[in-house]
Amino acid sequence: MRTSVRSSVVIASAVTALAALGAAPAGAAPVAPAPAAATPAGVCGSGYTQVDSHVFKDSSTELARVYLLYNASTRFNCVVTFHSAATSGRALTTGAWLDVDGDGKEQVKDQGRYSSYAGPVRLAAGSHCVKWGGLIETAAGTYTYTSPWSHCG
Repeated sequence: MRTSVRSSVVIASAVTALAALGAAPAGAAPVAPAPAAATPAGVCGSGYTQVDSHVFKDSSTELARVYLLYNASTRFNCVVTFHSAATSGRALTTGAWLDVDGDGKEQVKDQGRYSSYAGPVRLAAGSHCVKWGGLIETAAGTYTYTSPWSHCG
């Protein structure tokens, strides 16, 4: 009995090690690689770079951060609100919004109960100013931010 338990542990350890390397033993089902950690640029898409951000804090604890990104090729802005380590994995009301001055369109908003991030919301900005922001609601309260018209042109 002891030999079979020891063998099972060795086999399980070997399979785990191979899976971590992206390999699988012959006859085993392929193991999908772990997804890359989500980033604001990754969520917004190819070509987006961070322009600005705002942190939501409760005392000294960071709860979330809202990001403004821009794609120079498409001239689109993108906003995403990401949970921080303190709130990640908890379904909380989270939002992200974006408005473009003078485009004749309404504000674009994504708000719901999310456990990692809200957004992305995107609008063509070109040479116009944008107003952007986000929110997170925790047991301690609701934290919101809306920028002034900024990042023009």
